[in-house]
Amino acid sequence: MAQSRKRRRRPSSSGRTGRGRDEQPGQVGRRPSSPGFLFVVGVAWVLCGIVAFFALTASWKLVPAIFFAGLGLLWIRGAVTAAQRQTRGSS
Repeated sequence: MAQSRKRRRRPSSSGRTGRGRDEQPGQVGRRPSSPGFLFVVGVAWVLCGIVAFFALTASWKLVPAIFFAGLGLLWIRGAVTAAQRQTRGSS
């Protein structure tokens, strides 16, 4: 009776295959953004900062201008990082 209650173990379903350890796994998750696209968006934000600095008439025009330019620099930094990762990954 004790043996009839024992559960049989199922094979592992961890998704591992018989690949060797030398092979790299594929891309997991979303594909990274194109560095060109990131650079264009960054330049657009910097241009918005320049336009905000000269077009706004209020005394607080520095706030949006600095914010827009800073946001653009973050996008440009992301473009440079993405370009470095692509060149490092292809060599």
